[in-house]
Amino acid sequence: MNRSFVENREPPSGSKDSAPGMSLNAKKIGLRLWLALGLFFAVVPAGMAAGQPALTGIVSSDAEGPMGGVLVSAKRMNSIVTITVVTGKDGRYAFPADRLAPGDYQIGIRAVGYDLATPDLKVTVGGKQSKTDIKLNKTKNLPAQLSDAEWLMSIPGTPKQKEWLSTSCVFCHSLTHVLTSKYDAEGWLTTFNRMSNWSGSSAFFKPVLSPWANHEMISFTKGDEEQAKYLASINLSTGPEFKFELKTMPRPQGDDTKVIITEYDLPRHDAEPHDAVSDKDGMIWYCDFAEGIVGRLNPKTGEVKEWEDPSPRPGFPGGFQALELDSQGNPWVTRHELNGFAKFDKKTEKFTNMSLPENQVSPKTRTTFLAITPDDKVWVKDNVDFKAFWFDPHTGRYLGRNQYPDDVVKTPPHNIYGIRSDSKGNEYGADIDGSGIARIDAETGKATYYPTPAPNSGPRRMHIDSDDRLWIGEYYANKIARFDTRTGQYHEWDHPVNWFSPYDVAPAKDGNIWAGGMSTDLISRMNLKTGKFNNYLMPRVDTNVRRVDVDNTGARPVFWVGENHQSKIAKVEPLE
Repeated sequence: MNRSFVENREPPSGSKDSAPGMSLNAKKIGLRLWLALGLFFAVVPAGMAAGQPALTGIVSSDAEGPMGGVLVSAKRMNSIVTITVVTGKDGRYAFPADRLAPGDYQIGIRAVGYDLATPDLKVTVGGKQSKTDIKLNKTKNLPAQLSDAEWLMSIPGTPKQKEWLSTSCVFCHSLTHVLTSKYDAEGWLTTFNRMSNWSGSSAFFKPVLSPWANHEMISFTKGDEEQAKYLASINLSTGPEFKFELKTMPRPQGDDTKVIITEYDLPRHDAEPHDAVSDKDGMIWYCDFAEGIVGRLNPKTGEVKEWEDPSPRPGFPGGFQALELDSQGNPWVTRHELNGFAKFDKKTEKFTNMSLPENQVSPKTRTTFLAITPDDKVWVKDNVDFKAFWFDPHTGRYLGRNQYPDDVVKTPPHNIYGIRSDSKGNEYGADIDGSGIARIDAETGKATYYPTPAPNSGPRRMHIDSDDRLWIGEYYANKIARFDTRTGQYHEWDHPVNWFSPYDVAPAKDGNIWAGGMSTDLISRMNLKTGKFNNYLMPRVDTNVRRVDVDNTGARPVFWVGENHQSKIAKVEPLE
């Protein structure tokens, strides 16, 4: 499809646009262009003193007085950009003058247990410093504000029961939907069957039918009855009140408050940016988990452009799970639900679709991840038969089909998740169920397996640095790991926040290591020299972070991430 259009955001009829980051429906067409009105890049007004904030004030409540650790968000009317800062221990917030251009802004906050006393709070930023104190009231709906990690802290249950929740439900929706439901045990069994018909690329606001769905079939696996009884014992099926205390995490404090977060709305209210990747020109490329869409954000102008590549297989969702860039900056993407991957040529703006050889794979093969070598060859994973195919895009030929180690293939449970290539083109697969890294030698095809020191670690997504060291999110063990591909040695760091569950880890050139996960709405930065973690709270509940990325091309590294359940791209900038 070659059509394009420019769409300016306007609030829907009757809307107060009260929540920063509110999205609108956009037409689903092949090519979309989205422009930010009132960009956040601002020239400091002549009447404003150097270093003077454009907007400042004190956040307080009757219960606490001045409140530290409150996220304050400002979104200019009719803009797609939201800027968020955090109050210091004195309750004061301050937006730098170069971040807020003169205009009218909608104000939002995040402070668990509190709401704005004035729900539809707007302020005007002019040529001089604006001051607005913000009053908060105790919330009347605390469950709606809880992160998944806070639910897991609160609910009774065994570690195994909680782990089951944290490794299944949170992929598609927050635990709030589970805990505030009113299903009894029988209702949960019916719900289990219904949920089994939806793809893992679904979100609560956008269910995607699995290509293998069978709505007439009701079959339960061992343990389903016990799980159903457990969920019915902790939700609202027996009354309007929870039978346990709702526990919350402390608000940010100290260095964790010294951050600016910039969010960009995507043109579709139901976009699912699974991967967001920065290129050498400062552009941010992303792929949509539920639809065959690749997009590009220009952070300097706020322009968002999208291209659609429908599913090449009728009846199968076309959503992309992973995006990687080749040496020319062209995105390569993998389909989540079928045997298919694609290259997007950024000059011609055309997709080229490919698949693994049908006579060498299974009917249910899904090519969920790929890795690009330094010479632009492509490793593609067959996640059903535990093979990795090496593809040469210059010739259009496969260089070989390589089996993962026998202990991966023949001794379940094993599941190769994210993959990476080192500087010599060797492939590495993260075995999330087997807890190890599987290596395939590019020259010999020899496969080697390296178990992680931590049992049941759940390695998931990875990045590789210039010294050929893999940085790994150990999802189940709540650890960050480094694997030296040259020596075969691991180093693991415990994450200080329970249920953080790192999904992905990326190194920055300044020696800091960044990570994100689906359960806490936190972005973590670890100082490699000291081992200290900073944890930056994102502005929204159920951010649902997947792949993370660090732009190392500028003077300072910049962290980028897709908000998979919020239809946004976010930039996180520490202020040290």
